[in-house]
Amino acid sequence: MKKSKDIVLLTTKYADDKKDAWLTNELAYSLLDEGNKISVVVFSWLKNEPASFAKMIDGIDVIRVKLPSFFYNTGVVGTALKVFLFPFFARHEVKRHVKKCDLLIANTPCVTILGMSRYFRKKYNSQTYLVLWDFFPYYLKDLGAIRNKFFFGFFRYLEQLMYKSFDRIGCMTDGNAKFLFDNFPEVDPKRVEILPLWAKIKQVDPVDRSAIRAKYHLPSTGFIAVYGGAMSIVQELDNILDLAELYSGSDITFLFIGRGTEKERLETSAVNRGLRNIRFIDYVPRDEYQHVVQACDVGLISLSKKLTVPSFPSKSLDYFKVSLPVLASLDPVTDFGDILENKICAGFAVVAGDVAKLKDKLDLLINDAELCKALGANGRQYYEKYLSVENARSIIISSL
Repeated sequence: MKKSKDIVLLTTKYADDKKDAWLTNELAYSLLDEGNKISVVVFSWLKNEPASFAKMIDGIDVIRVKLPSFFYNTGVVGTALKVFLFPFFARHEVKRHVKKCDLLIANTPCVTILGMSRYFRKKYNSQTYLVLWDFFPYYLKDLGAIRNKFFFGFFRYLEQLMYKSFDRIGCMTDGNAKFLFDNFPEVDPKRVEILPLWAKIKQVDPVDRSAIRAKYHLPSTGFIAVYGGAMSIVQELDNILDLAELYSGSDITFLFIGRGTEKERLETSAVNRGLRNIRFIDYVPRDEYQHVVQACDVGLISLSKKLTVPSFPSKSLDYFKVSLPVLASLDPVTDFGDILENKICAGFAVVAGDVAKLKDKLDLLINDAELCKALGANGRQYYEKYLSVENARSIIISSL
């Protein structure tokens, strides 16, 4: 019989409602199912996120930390303040609510957890594991949010300290790991491993596509390409609008589901360009979101061509889950396109900005239902074999 462990998850993204469960929720539930005692310390990084509390949710001790509203300012200064204040407030809450910790699991961005790994090691003698999903200073630099070399160097230094402070680091892909080694040579490669994204693998029951389409005021017939997720400058979703314009007057519909800083601008742009084949749906709970995606024909992924950090977009899991082929518009450095086309064989990838080639690939999918079915099946097969939360849990636990 396995010995129960006291495990703490430290994150900036955790859903308080199970129906909106995210990756961190799924990992917490999986660890709980193994008989471990789980606490989640979650930082409300954004102003509109919940206030501080500590309570039991679904058998997990959730400790949410939010700063006074004064500190939620935009820009580098506001970010810098939060970087230093969040760990300070978190230490206080952790000391109050966490009595024991055998293992700390934290995920990036690292600057939000400044010094927390050392704190847990010193106070609880914890082992520590970092789930590395992004590189905070490079991400902001690519998008023009950090232009000052001093600020970039400062945040990079903090990031480097964090990487060196963890016992193990899990990267999403080989390209992700290579970026880490190339830009942070101080990190010992022996402490780094590949940790794929994960999800709770469940059987997907068929839905009444016509009923779902009618419920969300979508065309009852015709091909629908869906984009689900955040709408920000990171995604460079104008490429999808450009693609939609090439199908004006056809029965091809482009559906956007979600929220974000770019949503209003994208809606206005679609209206001004007369794009009547575009639909926008606001927030949809995750269980309903799955049904809407099932009623579509291809899943869209879009990333800015300015990005320089390889990634594995988490929304791809939603498409793989329901056997939907994927069409991706990606930055030129990521290895996700190669993985999608040649390892998973679940869709097509094009460098962002090449809308003509993106249309060529979409035409292949529109005109070949059997191809769509085969690519979708490949995605689901890969999802079941490599992207289960049990696989991620096993890697994290066994590596320490």
